[in-house]
Amino acid sequence: MISTERFKEYIKKEYDIDYVGIAAADALSEEPYGHRPEDVLPGAKSIIVLCRSIADGVIQARFRSFEGNVPSAYSSYASFGNNNAANFLLVDVVFNLANDIEKSFDAVAAPLPFNVLQSTVPENVIGPLWNDPYGQGMPINIYKAAFAAGLGEFGFSGRFMTPEDGPRILLAAVLTTAELETNSPYTGPKLCDPENCGICRKLCPTQAIREQTKTIFAGDVSCEVSDLKINSCFIAEMGMRSEFRGIVPGPNLIEGNDATDEELKAAMAKKPYEAAHLEHYPRHLCDRCLLYCPAGNWKERFYDTGFSRFNPDTGEFDN
Repeated sequence: MISTERFKEYIKKEYDIDYVGIAAADALSEEPYGHRPEDVLPGAKSIIVLCRSIADGVIQARFRSFEGNVPSAYSSYASFGNNNAANFLLVDVVFNLANDIEKSFDAVAAPLPFNVLQSTVPENVIGPLWNDPYGQGMPINIYKAAFAAGLGEFGFSGRFMTPEDGPRILLAAVLTTAELETNSPYTGPKLCDPENCGICRKLCPTQAIREQTKTIFAGDVSCEVSDLKINSCFIAEMGMRSEFRGIVPGPNLIEGNDATDEELKAAMAKKPYEAAHLEHYPRHLCDRCLLYCPAGNWKERFYDTGFSRFNPDTGEFDN
């Protein structure tokens, strides 16, 4: 087994990565067929999970569009927190890291595509065109891999979060046949307290985050999260109604907050093609559960500094 602490430090420095965790590939052995590490890379032994925090300036740009009536500021969040830069930079990192591993170890490495929505895109509804043109879903649930690798835990909304940044992070991963030392699961203070917080549920515009729970498993670790109404989340995130699209005009493709799989498929087929976006249509038109989650010293970073009018202590926006 290969000792990995120096290797992890090398990854952080060489690739400008904030956190690195390593999980055993068999931590995801109970995933559906086609989404287990062994399905993607026969002989896979380890999953290297890479994490970068989203800059506070990028997050507050989204607050400007939500709270300050400055819709043009939204483009900073779209480009650097979710879409173009986020995807290209992390895809480049895992591509080069996989090549480095194959040159340095007697092992094979497979980079995995990145998607900030990989935990919320419906499994049976076509996902973003750029990374899921045939509706197969993401190959590996990188959020679960990060959970098994000890980088943090799931919040009640289903977003993965770290102690330092809450859910305002970007994840990517590399599968490898190299057998690396794995990290222990996260054992620090609880990051999400749904009974005493509930901000994600309160701010969800389509009531997708509901009280009913489900259990997420990744190897020997598990946690309770909301049994998210995925289709309802999809309506807001993909801008299926004009209220979610800001200044960008578009038809109301879905009425109400609930939709069947068939209705979502029909709506996606009618969605206007937008060449300016990497995935040909914006897919980050809500993200309130990511933006306003108080984990990761949110109050000190955004409310106390005046970047947001949302007071997490009261659960209300200041006038």
